[in-house]
Parts: sequence; C-alpha cells; structure tokens
Amino acid sequence: MNPQLSVQALEKTFGAVKATNGASFDIAPGELHAIIGPNGAGKSTLIAQIAGEIRPDKGRIFLNGQDITDVPAHQRPRLGLARAFQVSQLYPEFTLLENVAVAIAARDGQTFGLWKPMASDQSLLAPAADYLARVGLEARGHAQVSALSHGERRQLEIALALAQEASVLLLDEPMAGMGAQESARMTQLLLELKGRYAILLVEHDMDAVFALADRITVLVYGQTILTGSVEQVRNDPHVRAAYLGEEHA
Repeated sequence: MNPQLSVQALEKTFGAVKATNGASFDIAPGELHAIIGPNGAGKSTLIAQIAGEIRPDKGRIFLNGQDITDVPAHQRPRLGLARAFQVSQLYPEFTLLENVAVAIAARDGQTFGLWKPMASDQSLLAPAADYLARVGLEARGHAQVSALSHGERRQLEIALALAQEASVLLLDEPMAGMGAQESARMTQLLLELKGRYAILLVEHDMDAVFALADRITVLVYGQTILTGSVEQVRNDPHVRAAYLGEEHA
C-alpha cells in the first residue's frame, strides 16, 4: 500500500541551527501518525515544511504519490492536504454554520464579498451542517464563534479542515490550552476521525498520543530517532532518555 504522505530526508537550516536534519517518515491511508519530541526538536519547522509555509533546503515531500515539495501552501489543500490549528481563520462575528460555509465556498473557488446571499445558500449551509455534525457541534450551528469555549473553537477548526475534503489532515497541538474534560472530548473526536483520514498529529499530551496513534515518530534535534508502534516508542530507552521520562515507561 502506497503512503498518502511521504516525508523524505527533510533538512532546513536557520543560520547555525539545523531545525530539521534528515527527518523522514511515511503515513499510510487511514493511519494516525504522531510526531513527538522535546521543545526545540524541530516539530514546528517540520509541519511548516509539510504545509508549504517553509521550503526545505533538501529532501522531498510526496502527497498521494505527487511531489509537492515546490507547491505553494495555498494550493496544497486542493491536492488533499489540510492543516488545522495554524493561524485561526475563524470569523468571530459569524455563526459556526457561516464559518464552515465560507470554507466550503473558498474550497470551490467561490467569492464571498457579499455575505448575505451565502448566509441563506442551502447548497453551502447543508454540507456545513454535516461537517459540524462530524465534530460534535451540530447543536451549536447558529451560535456565534465569539460565544464558543476554547475546546469548541478547536472542534470548529477541525470542521474547517474537514470542509477542505482533504485526504491528509495536519493537526498541530489540538489539545494545547485545554483542560482535562476538553482534552478527553478532543481525543474522542480524533478517535472517531481515525481511519477515515490519514492524520499527522503533533501533540505534547502523551496520554492522548498513546491513546490515538497507530505509529509515532520521535524527533530530536531535527532528526528522526525512531518511528514505531506505541509500545516500541514507550519501551525504547533512547526515547525515554531524550523525552518521555520514567512516568510513561
């Protein structure tokens, strides 16, 4: 089975710092693949390269078999790659339904300078309601974004990513800033999405990572030191020494 996303020997240097130094891994269709590592490991730079915001100095990125290394960031969603939790694209004064409708219109190349016609366009609002249902926000469709909790905003951001109809989702620290209950809800949501999309998850919450991941890549100083199953990563002495500590052994 060919990988949906293949990252091959990425390197990126900023001055004297090698932010990524040969990072490599593949993600299979339907796989939830987690990236972990200590602060300064190069995770943010790696995600930015995959998303197209930073061009690698060396290495290649393949999406569904197509080399996208030189494809601009704004074109990657149309090729099947969507990122959440980057810079929030939410419109606080709009409802949840309207926010997702905007994302659908943008995906289809529609302009939305005049908002009112779009706000009553069932060809946009009906699928928008479906995306909200997928993330557990169907009952909040007519609420304004400004009224949402932090966790609900994160759920909405996933709905916007799903609205891109991408085959690969990049989720950058979805549990950041969440309390225990919100983290539990997000973990359950990702479990429900798992298998329907290939998901690359960057996350510091190791309990969530171990509950969700099919495979894990460990990044240290920009290098992939191990890619393996949860048990392989949990039990690897080098990983425990570099990152996990004994509490996750």
